[in-house]
Amino acid sequence: MSDVRPNRLFSIPSGAPFLKTLAAALCDGRLNETFRYDPQNPLSLADVTIFVPTRRSARVLRSEFVDLLGGRAAILPVIRPLGETDDDQGFFDLVAPEEMDLALPIGGTARLLELGRLILAWRNQLPKIVLDVHSESPLVAPASPADAIWLARALAELIDAIETEERDWKDLDNLQTGEHALWWQLTAEFLKIASGFWPTRLEELKRSSPAKHRASILRGEARRITEREHKGPVIVAGSTGSVPAAAELIAAISRLAEGTVVLPGLDMTMPQDQWDMVGEETFDGKPDPSSRSHPQFGLSRLLKKIGATREDVTVIGETEADLAFRAEAISQALVPAKATDRWSTWRQEADPEKLRAAFADVALIEAANEREEAVAIAIALRLALEKPGRNGGEAQAALITPDRALGRRVTAELARFGILADDSAGSALSGTPQGTLTQLLLEATLRPGDPVAIVGLLKHPLIRLGLPPAELRAAIDALEVLALRGGVGDMDISALEPLLDAQLTAILEDRHMPHWRSSLPEGAVGQAKDITKRISAAVEPLVSAFIRRRPDGRGLTARLTLSDWATRTG
Repeated sequence: MSDVRPNRLFSIPSGAPFLKTLAAALCDGRLNETFRYDPQNPLSLADVTIFVPTRRSARVLRSEFVDLLGGRAAILPVIRPLGETDDDQGFFDLVAPEEMDLALPIGGTARLLELGRLILAWRNQLPKIVLDVHSESPLVAPASPADAIWLARALAELIDAIETEERDWKDLDNLQTGEHALWWQLTAEFLKIASGFWPTRLEELKRSSPAKHRASILRGEARRITEREHKGPVIVAGSTGSVPAAAELIAAISRLAEGTVVLPGLDMTMPQDQWDMVGEETFDGKPDPSSRSHPQFGLSRLLKKIGATREDVTVIGETEADLAFRAEAISQALVPAKATDRWSTWRQEADPEKLRAAFADVALIEAANEREEAVAIAIALRLALEKPGRNGGEAQAALITPDRALGRRVTAELARFGILADDSAGSALSGTPQGTLTQLLLEATLRPGDPVAIVGLLKHPLIRLGLPPAELRAAIDALEVLALRGGVGDMDISALEPLLDAQLTAILEDRHMPHWRSSLPEGAVGQAKDITKRISAAVEPLVSAFIRRRPDGRGLTARLTLSDWATRTG
């Protein structure tokens, strides 16, 4: 047995609502025998600190506490996300301790652009023998800055993976690339961008790597918790310790006098010999590569880090019998490779009726294409929402997918049914009204010559220009008819006044005025002139910052490099 007290190490099974069970167990004293929520004391929960993996889980846990307290006034626990996912890294809730002198992490866009510049420089320095490795198809990738950015995205993901796992780039030197094709040698040289040039570039920029920055803060928090006296229960829940630095923080919390660890879905039904296979190590003490892909690998490694075994874990939360047996069946389907010879034995011993009941509500859909996939999922969600919820409440349904594109397609299909989906990944800024307004403004300003972009901007629902909606629509319609529609001049949003004057002069000289111009109401010319002045004043800050004029008056936008622009704008 370990030195971790059994009643402070828990697991909530996968069939139980994790956050609701966590909140209830804390309040009724199951997580900490010395703490119980007092309904008569609004400050009863104030000294509790809870660490959860993501911002989303922190937000939902707060809602669970509000529902559990039934509207009573109370100070909720301090709930802090660990930022274990890539999406949460920019919203990391832990701050660097004062004694740690850490450079700020580089922003995502700036990192891609800087890596893209290094990739282009690497390509330009390649010797001719490498570029002509295939004489019939010479090496051209990255063929453009856009290609370099795509390569930079993949390289950034590799950098994050290596630094998150805290592996050493020097291990790449052990690869015997000389025994393989020239492409292997080329790849090894390419990775030197990450291992050699990128750290130097970060020092020049006085920035740090996001993964290393996060690991440093997590370790700093672990030291702070260990060295300083902490008042009240400290709970870490829902984390598998996939980030080594987060695992150290969890281990530190498990050793606190008031510390509690709640694991998500630890498999308690797997036979011990199979569990031992999950955590097998090679002769040099490293995890067996064949076990790293097992769903329970992270929890197995975390238990070893804490110094505990499954016997030390107490299960809290109840699941229906069918769901429990389904979890057992899935556990057997995903046993380590060395134990797959026992599949047939388990299948023969399993009760067929229990199997059918466990998977009665499970369906398999084989879609022909992406749209059919999204439509099928949306219909399934709609049908699920039509059924009454538990205890007569509102029905709830969820789609769990790592594919952001699929999530957006399903959200769009649900909107056809009048269902507004709550996407845990959030909405892309480019898809919001504010985002589309910004895109149209940049398109119309930095790429002059397109009247469609200008009209799209002017007819955006958020455009005001200091006018009431009715007057604004009339003025924009007048400008479109008099200057933008059918015109042959330069369509520059910052120079609409001279364009309008030129078009008005042409109209006076036109003996055959089109019907769509002759039908304009009285005062349209004045409205059009007024709106051009308002537009010029509105776009002037953007034009003055990013556009230079050539001698002929045409605009140039190549004033700042992309990396400089990304750094200035964050």
